[in-house]
Amino acid sequence: MKKLFTLIIAIFLCINVKAQTSLTEAVNFTVTECYGEEEITLFDILDRGQYVLIDFFFMNCTPCQTVAPKVAEAYRALGCNQHDVFFMEISPVDNDDVCQWWAERYGVEYPTVGKDGGGLEVDEIYDIHSYPTFVLIAPDRSIAFQDIDIYPIPDAQTIIDYLAPFGIEEHSCDEAPEINPSVEITLDEVTTTSLKATFTPNADCAKYHILADTQSNMEMWMSMMGASLEDLIVMWGAEKTSTATYTWDEMAPNTEYTIYALPKDADGNAGELVTTTVTTEQAGGTGTSVIELVVEVMTKTSVKTTATPNEETAVYHYGLIEKSYFDEIGEEAAVQIFREDPYPFYEVDVWEWIDLTPETDYYAIATGQNSEGEWGETTIVPFRTEVEGCDEFVKTNFSVYPNPASSTVNIISDAMGTARIFDMTSRCVMEVEINDLNTTINVETLNKGVYFINVNESVKKLVVK
Repeated sequence: MKKLFTLIIAIFLCINVKAQTSLTEAVNFTVTECYGEEEITLFDILDRGQYVLIDFFFMNCTPCQTVAPKVAEAYRALGCNQHDVFFMEISPVDNDDVCQWWAERYGVEYPTVGKDGGGLEVDEIYDIHSYPTFVLIAPDRSIAFQDIDIYPIPDAQTIIDYLAPFGIEEHSCDEAPEINPSVEITLDEVTTTSLKATFTPNADCAKYHILADTQSNMEMWMSMMGASLEDLIVMWGAEKTSTATYTWDEMAPNTEYTIYALPKDADGNAGELVTTTVTTEQAGGTGTSVIELVVEVMTKTSVKTTATPNEETAVYHYGLIEKSYFDEIGEEAAVQIFREDPYPFYEVDVWEWIDLTPETDYYAIATGQNSEGEWGETTIVPFRTEVEGCDEFVKTNFSVYPNPASSTVNIISDAMGTARIFDMTSRCVMEVEINDLNTTINVETLNKGVYFINVNESVKKLVVK
């Protein structure tokens, strides 16, 4: 009775009437084919752009036996798993020995997975109830079809025709698969001075190079260096081998950039150059541009500057000039020199200037534009480098409070000296002798704005409100 009951169940399972999976989206799995030589992960195959055709079968299923040679013939006609589609078959009940016998008996050259290799678990996940059932899974992980609804399947051509609407074409098994490395670029974030993008290579892409710059810059460098665009991307671009997110900083606001990705296969052959264009956001407002400048004398030949643009500033320029030259050409000409320099700034900049002349008067000058291209206030901060041979000179340490101030300000200093208050045009508006470690200065006569207090070559910012 037990043998008879098993036979009845087998006959029932082989009745292929609307046999199909209940799933519409693929579930990933990893199995081992019956010879134990290959581990197969479904999503790895899909991610390289192939469809996957799964034939759910078992050895004692008569319809499965009938259709197996036809599936094997279709497999060879469609390129032996090297092109558009990957064939595999899964049995929930047969062990590896039986599956090996099956593959040899019916000429199956594609992977056969039995119960020992995880076939039962996959069968249960895909909710298979009758055999054979054919499930086609698309690279986007959707179930392209849940079964071939032609029964019985008359020949291999029927299977080939059933797959054709999905772009699965016939190929010779001897035909080398086309290698087409490519990279997908996804923009993540664009600000006034930065670009952030994610790069996703396809399965044929072993590595890729990425770069972002303006088209005019790339054309200039191509001409100057006698190099191709691809050469420059390889020389200057970042190299990646897997999905990566990359951020470019210090970009110019309101400027169109091209992001380049040059993919290469495992042999180093380049695929088609992938590009996307993006424009950074406009910086600044329509109000008056003001740049705060802080100068700190470091040694007899160096100073550190900190330039901070306000929210109205779209772009600014700044630098140093010797006072003697400034006096010679005049303020207007000196400011124009900086406005015409080719090195714009957009954000806070901290820089150490070296190789200055000792014991020399300088001006630090900053000038900026708003979003409408209007020049704003010019900031001019005077300072003097230290005396030659005084590297060990210790500048006066002092603090200022309250800051901002409206009527009086206190200067707490560790040394006596002269406190000079300069406005943003470098004009000295007040000079006070510090004869005590805590000196109070009346600033009620000063206009509201930003000033600089200089005590023995040390400089602090003061805001009068």
